[in-house]
Amino acid sequence: MPATRNGNPLASVDNVRRSLMLLGALLYPLSDERAAQDNQDAAGYIEAVAARMRGMCAQAQAILENALKAFSHDAGETKSRRSRRKARAAGGLPEGVQEEVDRILVECDIPDALEWLRQGTSIGGASGTPLEDLVPLAARTAAAAVRLSVVAAAHVELSSTAEIGGDGDAERATAVAGGTVRTAQRIARVLDEWDMLADSPTAIIGCPPPPGSVVDGAKPRPDRTQARRRSLGVAAALAGGEAAAAGQAPGSAQRRMRTDTVWSAGGAVQRD
Repeated sequence: MPATRNGNPLASVDNVRRSLMLLGALLYPLSDERAAQDNQDAAGYIEAVAARMRGMCAQAQAILENALKAFSHDAGETKSRRSRRKARAAGGLPEGVQEEVDRILVECDIPDALEWLRQGTSIGGASGTPLEDLVPLAARTAAAAVRLSVVAAAHVELSSTAEIGGDGDAERATAVAGGTVRTAQRIARVLDEWDMLADSPTAIIGCPPPPGSVVDGAKPRPDRTQARRRSLGVAAALAGGEAAAAGQAPGSAQRRMRTDTVWSAGGAVQRD
């Protein structure tokens, strides 16, 4: 698995923070999507959205990998130091951390993510993945990455004095952890606006349909049931609360308002 255990945990969390910034930029439409809409290029628009979703998956995967490095960096320590630590799970993580990681991945509906990382699988990398599958995958992977980034930030901040070094390093750890958490919280608020029960993949992320598509005549998605949540509930999870309860998808007027907002916005979430 790319998350080897011989790195600096602070550097790993700083990499998490940087990938969060890039992930934040991908939450909003990019110029190629806007150009395709202006040119009434439906195929180009779909491919542009798909490319953005694949980029989200790539950044989320980088966050997951670096977060795991932050947890497992000290496998190369001396035996006497390791013996004073909590027992480690089979994956090389402390047992409590392993449980937390597993729980987040299950709740975000990507329980196989660790196996994907071990195998070097590129999450969402297949160019032929339908947009109907790619958008929910990108959303769930991003949600897991955001949640795990906050856990990693807390881990490195708490262990900064014992594991990293002097006061300067501890101060830097606090700064990096704080920046990571703030960026994660802003991304969480945007992800929670995504309507996972929407009628189309572009509607999920609050973007217009492909040029020439019929909006109001679209049929509901087959998985639109009370058993599935409209919101990913990332912000609530970061705050220590339960995930958002299942709700109804917004009506067409509310959906148009959300689409207008997302389409006219862009980029602010990644700034710290």
